Amino acid sequence: MKKILALGLSIASLFAFEYATAKKEVIDIKKSYVADIYSPKQVMVATRLMGYVKTIPVEEGDVVKKGDLLFEVDPADIYSMLNQARGAVLQAKSGVLMAELAYADAKKDYLRFKNLYAQGAVSKRDFEKMKLMMDIRKKQVDMAKGMLKQAEAGLARARAQLKYAKVKSPIDGVVTMKMKKVAEMALPGYPVVVLSDINTIKAKSMVKESDIEKFKLGMPVSIYVPSLKKEYSAKVSTIIPAGDNFTHSFVVKYTFDNHKGLLPGMYAKAVVTIGKTEAVLVPFGALTTRSGIVGVFVIDDSGVAHFVPVKQVAQLNDNIAVKGLKGGEKVIIYPPANLADGQKIEE
Repeated sequence: MKKILALGLSIASLFAFEYATAKKEVIDIKKSYVADIYSPKQVMVATRLMGYVKTIPVEEGDVVKKGDLLFEVDPADIYSMLNQARGAVLQAKSGVLMAELAYADAKKDYLRFKNLYAQGAVSKRDFEKMKLMMDIRKKQVDMAKGMLKQAEAGLARARAQLKYAKVKSPIDGVVTMKMKKVAEMALPGYPVVVLSDINTIKAKSMVKESDIEKFKLGMPVSIYVPSLKKEYSAKVSTIIPAGDNFTHSFVVKYTFDNHKGLLPGMYAKAVVTIGKTEAVLVPFGALTTRSGIVGVFVIDDSGVAHFVPVKQVAQLNDNIAVKGLKGGEKVIIYPPANLADGQKIEE
């Protein structure tokens, strides 16, 4: 004998057919909304240089770690600047050396004239000229050293510019957009790659005006991601009070309890409980179609099978909530295709 499914009620057996008793229950009304997985933190990565994009080793959708190379700008112009800066440093060093030699000679002359002046061999005017010349040479040394510092600062800037030719990721994230291609001109301040932070993930839906009042902050939401075949627990975190004038829809955002495996841009469905209703539960296998109409076969007290059209309300595990039955009816599970309305079930 085969078991009679009765949704937790008593089990009996009746020949080659399986039966179940339809059970009336109050169930949750759930509604699903299209949701987008996104990151509220986006980083628009630009270069500090003007030059042609040499390489972009990343593609849209790639997951990158902090420090990974995103793109490189052709540093040919930077090398030219670097060589010029190096030349300026060498020239400034030469200037310092020449100024120091001139100062050393002026100092010797000053010391010699100082002794001669003390002996009365030279006039005070000649001695003061030597002192003035030494002071001038000393200032020239200071000026030359200042120019050397400027040249060295220019070299440091040129080297820093060369470092900026290779642009690396500032965060762990996913590449959501590439604004430039190889051989195109990159300009300072204009983004080349857009990243989304994968450590901060949320979801959002567009909810119709007629449903928005059913959403409350903190209410639980189930987010199903088809590509991962996985369901995530979330809560309503934001309800933007300004709707779209054309679609009359409102943005509702969800925060995940655990978003491991989710990436910005993934398609999802947000399933929300928006109310309760009374319905009758039957096993999924009890549903069948006749002439394109969905229904179930109900057995009356005399053993006659009657086809009763039903409307599916929701699915609860292996059971289907339907309208069209009163509850308590005995329904056939997996009715054969040749079973007709009004057919007597032989015992």
